[in-house]
Amino acid sequence: MIQNEQVNQISTNTTPKTTLMPQEEISPEKELVTDNESIDIAESDGANISIAKLAIFVSEDERKARTLIESVDLSEGCLDEGKAQDLENQWEFLENSNSYTENTLNISLKVESTVKINIDCISNMLLKILNDPRGWSTIANKRFQFTSFEKSDFEIIFATPNTVDELCAPLATNGIYSCRRENKVVLNYFRWLAGAKDFGTDLATYRLYLVNHEVGHMLGWGHTDCPAEGALAPLMMQQSKTTNGCRPYGWPTYERLNNIYNTQK
Repeated sequence: MIQNEQVNQISTNTTPKTTLMPQEEISPEKELVTDNESIDIAESDGANISIAKLAIFVSEDERKARTLIESVDLSEGCLDEGKAQDLENQWEFLENSNSYTENTLNISLKVESTVKINIDCISNMLLKILNDPRGWSTIANKRFQFTSFEKSDFEIIFATPNTVDELCAPLATNGIYSCRRENKVVLNYFRWLAGAKDFGTDLATYRLYLVNHEVGHMLGWGHTDCPAEGALAPLMMQQSKTTNGCRPYGWPTYERLNNIYNTQK
């Protein structure tokens, strides 16, 4: 059920927000700008916050069902406890020979050697998430594909908390947050394992949220807030901190609707 007293017709002048942020325009100073000086950068990732007018309600069974992706086990998370640690190299890179193409979003992947995630498994999971009809590809009107680092528009990185802090600086991730920094989507291994308080034991939904949320920042989307008690949490809400009365959710459904309707203040 969708509640929105102001959404009665398709907006003909809505400008789609989903574009890769031009890297030459990004600077540490710009990333730290917020609308409210009281907002902690560690909590906001440096993104501005808006409040959605739209509220979406579904049953609990439907909410859980929406997390499911064919042939992907988010609850397992591609964890590989038997993964051998590479003592000579800090990073494991996904080997890929795809050519760069303008009509796709070209991404690269690397996993820190101490992170016990199978890189082939996680690469498949990431593509399944990002190219799902419920995901960002339908908003960007482009599919995602892996290329080499040299050819990529941006890279996705799985790293330990200390390395995340280094890669995300000057954003204060404090060992517990992930970030989008310049052309990097940096995902915190601690969060991949532990999730967040308001998700309880539902790691599947949290992992879906984590990937889509940080990629959303790369595509130009800022933060939003809970629109109504008991509604699905917007993807770009800071759900790692709190869902603030909303229910955990990992797809950019509000963002898709915002490309059609004027649903934000």
